[in-house]
Amino acid sequence: MIKVSNIMTKGVITVTPDSGIKKAAGLIASKSVSSLVILDMENPVAVITENDIIRGIISKKSKVRDVMNKEFIIISPQTKFSEITKVLREGKIKRFPVMEDGKLVGLVTETDIIQATRDFTRFHQIVQEVILAVFGLATAFFLFYFSPIGVSILR
Repeated sequence: MIKVSNIMTKGVITVTPDSGIKKAAGLIASKSVSSLVILDMENPVAVITENDIIRGIISKKSKVRDVMNKEFIIISPQTKFSEITKVLREGKIKRFPVMEDGKLVGLVTETDIIQATRDFTRFHQIVQEVILAVFGLATAFFLFYFSPIGVSILR
């Protein structure tokens, strides 16, 4: 079973609700991330994305608190992959701060989930190919073993 700890992004970039939008935009650009977690007293209170920042700049907002998105779910590193994919399929939430022992230890985004799904699908394909190869070899062996040529060679 895939756990969140295997797919989460560690080293999450954070800001406070009173941080400026320009500072948040600079962090997103310089760190090459698509979102930041907003911490207030070490607790996640919101997430801000590139789209939130653009909306804030267009509407001339100056603080992160004016555009931050409070719709998120905090999860633990032991949360099952199937639980977060269910929430993702339902719609609104695409980012999941990961907390352990009262500390932010990671972030799972839609991109992380898609990558994990691709990896799992590729692994599944490899396993299927191996199984088909084994059955193919076993079939070839038995066809040869019981054929007239095989009978004359092996007996």
